[in-house]
Amino acid sequence: MTVSEARRLAISAQRIVGPPPPTRKGILEVIRDIGYLQLDPTNVVARNPQLVLWTRLGHFDPALLDSLIAKRQLFETVSLIVPTSDLAVHSATMRAYRRATWPERAAKFVARNRQLRRSVLTRLRREGPLPLTAFEDRAVVSWTSGWWNDERNVTMMLAILQRRGEVVVAGRSHGRKLWALAQGWLPKAVPLSRPALEREATLRALRAAGVATLKQLRWHYAFSRHVTQQALDALVHEGAALRVVLADAAWKGAVYAPAGARIRDGWEGRTTLLSPFDNLIIDRTRTEQLFGYRYRMEIYTPLHLRKLGYWAMPVLHGERIVGSVDPRFDRARGELVVNKVVLDPSAPRNVARHVKGAVEELAAFVGATKVRWPRA
Repeated sequence: MTVSEARRLAISAQRIVGPPPPTRKGILEVIRDIGYLQLDPTNVVARNPQLVLWTRLGHFDPALLDSLIAKRQLFETVSLIVPTSDLAVHSATMRAYRRATWPERAAKFVARNRQLRRSVLTRLRREGPLPLTAFEDRAVVSWTSGWWNDERNVTMMLAILQRRGEVVVAGRSHGRKLWALAQGWLPKAVPLSRPALEREATLRALRAAGVATLKQLRWHYAFSRHVTQQALDALVHEGAALRVVLADAAWKGAVYAPAGARIRDGWEGRTTLLSPFDNLIIDRTRTEQLFGYRYRMEIYTPLHLRKLGYWAMPVLHGERIVGSVDPRFDRARGELVVNKVVLDPSAPRNVARHVKGAVEELAAFVGATKVRWPRA
């Protein structure tokens, strides 16, 4: 396999080409294929889950994503939106978290604040879904980390209970999370044996990546805890995965692909923008290996040291990443403001008009009536 073919395989596996219609069913199909949507509070243009789906589906109704959570076909972990059909894998992670004494701070916090935990669970049992503000802070010992969450005891208790699989986000009201007991809200998952768990997680990660090394599969956010070399070897032995030789590149470690993986018939590249948290590029080292493009977020970089911009979105053009666009949605003016465009010197000469089209599509999706470009 050439690197060009590997790129196409990865892009196809991520459903950036050949996506289903932007319906409720199509959204669920995409998330099942790519494994997860990463949650992040940053909302410079739109929320990350919406941007990841827009890259794949084009213009869609974000309310459909919320309805899939309300219908319990998707559910939230602390940092991800994942398919309920993958609950057997994720519930194993929750059970491991409940048994573990790590992270030590979380275990001690719960142990020292039994009354707070009990009061949260009791109210949810009696009253059903409730927002964060409904709970009284009954912590005996406060959460201290030296970060933004210091003294946010109820917030941290809910986050820990969510990781343990005791509570779940059951929906939102006016943008606020509504918390509920996981028991009764999530279906009961039959525990998998360790080999079955590792096989399922490894195969799901491999199908989402398209082509990857073991290290890259272990980096996969949704399944990383359970991906193993033993599972990969078993998948190769049974014919469900293949060893891949890259003809024009040298990656560290063996490279694998799903046995049924193929570049979709009539593969046609698109020009689109990728969220900084997009699944295709979230592993920065793999992005550099696969696309020859070095990308780093610059949110925390001082203004005078930024090269790409605060919310720089890489530009995927066909099978290449050819640069980035740094946009901001000015909601008061209804304008999508493009702060900066940085194109790779090797980008095709006509790429600018394709980038312009992708930016205009993004503007239409978020509801901007105008695109304001930089003067230079």
